[in-house]
This record gives sequence, C-alpha cells and structure tokens, in this order.
Amino acid sequence: MIPRLSRYVLREAAGLYLVGVAGLCLLLSIDLLSVLARFLVEQGATWASVGRLLLYKLPWFLHLTLPVAVVFAVLLVSGRLAKDAELRAAYAGAVAPGALLIPLVLGGVVVSGLALVNNGWLEPIGEAAYQREIQGFLYVRPPAAMQTDAAFVVPDQGVFAAARIRAERDASHRAELLGVLALLEDGTVVSAPSGTWDAEARTWTLDDVERTTPGGERERLAQLSLPFALEATPEETLARPQQQTLTELQRRVRAAHAAGSDAAVPRFELHRRVADASSATVFALVAGALGLRVRGRSGGFGWTIALLVAFWAAWTLTGGLFETGVMGPVAAAWATPALVASIGAVLAWRVTHR
Repeated sequence: MIPRLSRYVLREAAGLYLVGVAGLCLLLSIDLLSVLARFLVEQGATWASVGRLLLYKLPWFLHLTLPVAVVFAVLLVSGRLAKDAELRAAYAGAVAPGALLIPLVLGGVVVSGLALVNNGWLEPIGEAAYQREIQGFLYVRPPAAMQTDAAFVVPDQGVFAAARIRAERDASHRAELLGVLALLEDGTVVSAPSGTWDAEARTWTLDDVERTTPGGERERLAQLSLPFALEATPEETLARPQQQTLTELQRRVRAAHAAGSDAAVPRFELHRRVADASSATVFALVAGALGLRVRGRSGGFGWTIALLVAFWAAWTLTGGLFETGVMGPVAAAWATPALVASIGAVLAWRVTHR
C-alpha cells in the first residue's frame, strides 16, 4: 500500500510541479520580453531572432525555477491532501509520515540532477549564444574578452603582469598584451608597452622591451620572447564565468591556483551552480516536512510564499556579501542551501517522531 500511496503523491506533485515551472518561467520572462520588444523595434530584429533569444535564455530561467517549483508543488499537493482528509486517512491506516516524506525527497534528488545539468552546461552555452546574437546586432564583430590588471605566477619562470589582456577575436589561443611587467626567476625585470600571448607556443612575445638585470644593467630590445607555460588559453582565462561550463570552470580554477592569480569569482560561480541545483533536494525536504503538518490548501500556499521569500532574501544577501569580500566564495555559495537544509532536518525529525 505504501509504494502505491507514494506513487499517488508523486503523481499529484508532478502535475503541479510542471505548472509551477511554466508559471515561474513566464514571470521571469516578463522583464526580458519588454527589453526584447524594444530591441525588436530599435535594432530591426526579426521575430525569429527574438524567439532564439528567448530560447537561449530558457536555461537561465530554469536555473531557479527548477528547484523553486519543488516548493510550490510539494506544499500545494500536501495542502490538498490535508484539505481532503487524505493525509488523516493515511495516518489512520498506520502510514508513517516518513513513508510519505522519503519519496518527496527522492523526487527532489531527481530534480537536483536535472538542475545540475542545466546550471552546469545548458545555461552557460545558452548565455554565450545569447550574447553572440545580441552582439551581432550591436557590433560588426563581437567584442573580445578582456581582463585588466592581470597577474600570474608561473612556477620556475617568474611573475607576469599586464595592465590589460584582450583576447583576439579570430584566434582563441592568442591575446594582445598592454603594459607588461615581468619579474623572472633569476631576478631580471622585463617591461614592455605591448606584446602577444600565444598559448599554443606558451610564450609572451614583447615589443620595445626594456630589460634590467639583477646587477642593474639595462638594455633595450626590439622584441623578446619569454616562456609562459600556463595551463590555460586566453579564451578560458578571460571568458566571463557565466559563459563557462562546470568543466571549463574547474579547469579555470585549477589554472588560476597554479598561476597564483585570483580564482574567487570563477570558484564562486562553480560552487553556486552546484549549490543552487542541490536546493531542489533541500526544498523537497523542507516543503515535505512542512506539508505533512499543514491543514489545508491555504496553509500550503502561505508557507510556499514565506519559504520562497526567505530563500530569495538569503540567496541575494550571500551573493552581496561575497561581492563585498565579507564571505569567501565557497561559504557564500553554500550558505543558503545549508541553512535551509538544517531547518529541513529539524522539521523532518519533528514530523517523523511525533
């Protein structure tokens, strides 16, 4: 009887979940639709272009709607079951609350897996395609990725710094360097106004170079090639973290650590995507524990609003604390789901031991 009851609850929740995903995506798209409408008029975009832009943004909509819709579905289906006295009948038939909570949490685990694929791979691919489509209207050629005040520590070679690094549009393995300063392993200081980074050759080729030896002797060279064995290409190093997949972000963080450069932003992006995906499981736990205690549909709806507002406030706050340097990237990424999970664990314990 219990497996049949679990399937019944999951089937009821699945229908509401799909409605919740569709409704939340529609709400999130309203603001974008107004932007695209202006874009349609001002840039002469076609309806097909607008449709592609919406499609590219769909994974971004799903980033939060996939886990958030779990709250909507679980609490509303629990409220309906309570209103129709089905929960009371199940408890009277010796069905333990945990027998209903476990399948809901397992459903959340499945959603977390789907959200991880969306957040980790579909969303950055869609964001990159969205930016290319937009830039195709605004620029004859898309602008190249750029980073200012970049510094790298290359083992056994020295410290390399540049005031600006701009990736070449037609060659992802090459980048333009401006304002270069390098402190080599033997103490030699090299400076140059410009140069080129070639990731395939693993070199920085500098123009109009001034080189100062540890003894203070200076010489000027028209060109100098320095070995630069960084395990990353300019495209990977300079790309916006939002347009990189989880695999690319992992490589970027490892390369940044090896080079001694700051990896906080890509590390935060990496952990936040995984943490946001795990929120579906956390939401299923909290919503299931709350749902098994509510007494009607209105109670389920009220708890849905309260939980989502609290989660959004905490999620936004931790992101702001990371940007201001108050919290580290890992702590900021996982703080909100960890807090909600702890609350869910307490509620689940109370439900299963009442």
